[in-house]
Amino acid sequence: MKVFLSEVFFILGDSRRKLPLMMMFFLFMSVIDLISIGLIAPYVSLLFDISGSNEFFDWIFSTIGLNKDKEELLVLFGMLLVAVFAFKAVVAILINRSIIKFSQEQQFKLRNYLMETYQRLPYVNYLDRNSSEYVYSIQDLTAQYANSVLLPLLNIVSSGVVAIVIIAFLAFINSVELFLMLFLFGFVMLIYDRSFYHKLGLYGKRANRSSTKLIRGIHEGIEGLKEIRILGKEEYFLDMVRTGAKEYSVNNILGQIISTAPRYLLELVLIIFIVLLVMLTLQLDKDLHLLAPTLSLFGVAAIRLLPIANIITTSLTRLRYNRDAVSRLYSDLIQIDRTESQRENRHTDTKFETFNKLQLNGVQFSYPNTTQIALNNISLEIQSGESIGLIGASGSGKTTLVDILLGLMSPQQGTIKYNDNPLQDVLSIWQDQVAYLPQQIFLIDDTLRRNIALGVNDENIDDKILDLALNQAELMEMVNHLPDGIDTIIGERGVRLSGGQRQRIALARAFYHGRNILVMDESTSALDSETEKEIVDEIQKFKGKKTIIVVAHRFSTIQYCDRIYKLENGSIIQQGSPKEVLGVG
Repeated sequence: MKVFLSEVFFILGDSRRKLPLMMMFFLFMSVIDLISIGLIAPYVSLLFDISGSNEFFDWIFSTIGLNKDKEELLVLFGMLLVAVFAFKAVVAILINRSIIKFSQEQQFKLRNYLMETYQRLPYVNYLDRNSSEYVYSIQDLTAQYANSVLLPLLNIVSSGVVAIVIIAFLAFINSVELFLMLFLFGFVMLIYDRSFYHKLGLYGKRANRSSTKLIRGIHEGIEGLKEIRILGKEEYFLDMVRTGAKEYSVNNILGQIISTAPRYLLELVLIIFIVLLVMLTLQLDKDLHLLAPTLSLFGVAAIRLLPIANIITTSLTRLRYNRDAVSRLYSDLIQIDRTESQRENRHTDTKFETFNKLQLNGVQFSYPNTTQIALNNISLEIQSGESIGLIGASGSGKTTLVDILLGLMSPQQGTIKYNDNPLQDVLSIWQDQVAYLPQQIFLIDDTLRRNIALGVNDENIDDKILDLALNQAELMEMVNHLPDGIDTIIGERGVRLSGGQRQRIALARAFYHGRNILVMDESTSALDSETEKEIVDEIQKFKGKKTIIVVAHRFSTIQYCDRIYKLENGSIIQQGSPKEVLGVG
């Protein structure tokens, strides 16, 4: 439990400073609870003309004055009871609101923090996990932490403070009867807790694992629907979703049953306590009439303690069930903290320098947990305005080299310099001039306008620059044929567009954002020959004006490049003009 609590508090971060104030609220609530319960027995004693049953009650009677008219006292006492319980209800609602608000604020902060840090995570670390795991952490684990860990934990503390104060008061009134009640409650809860302690953690871990599998099946099954349907493999992904959903449901049901059962057990214990109290009174030949105030006090206290005990036991079961969620979040945040100092920082105070050249010298790179060298002693130079081609078979290192050039990953050996400056020192300057055009263009399910001006709010979109970008990318004819022009919704991933149109949108986006360096990573490989030629011809118009880096399989895509580098097994085995490398030109 100590390790668990330390992880919970670590995840809280700076919000830990609010906890002492909340403790003050809990103590205030416990005092009000004590006052409300303490007034019950005297009111019952007054109602039935019982005196001498307890010195504490007699002191209250003498303080308020029993010589007054009984009906007048009953009215005054009754009004006091109503006022105290009304005040207690208001305070309880406000404190409960503060607990819920606090936990939801943590969920909000945690989701924002995780989204921000995942987006800025070093690319090589990002590749270690399936994207569904990141989605699950942001969407589900944060909700589990806020609603099923932090909220129950605060409820345990809040209810625990109230319970301690009530128990201390009952001990002052009648320690023997209190011992009997606590023994019954404690014995039953201890047996129950020991019986299901380990099972809850296991069910929670299984539920999280199956939920991750469920999200992955949904994500991949929907995203790859076209290919999956053609291959006739719908059942494979359906089975993944079905299995994940079934496992989650089974483990969640078991966890919920264990969590809710204590309520009914505690109700049974309360009845047993009252019956035993009456039986003991009869055995000792005591007057049951005198038992009424104490019984009413303990009855009300037990009724108050019953939901508290239920809250504590239910919260404990929820904490154990969601132990795995806390461990996963803690592990993520620890990893983020460790890489924070190494993270590539896009914000620098370096003065902007127009791109002149990029130099790689002796660059070597290997992916984590692998012995194979992805890039070996890569040296090349890219001058401003040049068109550079990268060719090689699959697995030759082209994609890794592009990721290195983009600044997404840093080499373990060698240097990369931008205008003779270490690239990492001016990374934001370099990346602010680069546009990345992959084979699968990233498009959002929104209007053409918002896809081209990606990341810019509507009120900040410059229509003049937008029109210029559309003309440069030869998109005006397409826009004129769209039902709503540039405000037409293009569908998820641009499903309503052809491959050539999607590539032109990517070009228009690069032009709108003023990018002077185009990195084309197999961007035309999925197009037919005619469409590819049109795109390549458009790009050639900017030769000498923009720096172009092209990764391709087809020679037709790179035959106009100034220089070509051929890679094999992570090394450059040939470089030169298209004629020297390809035998064309």
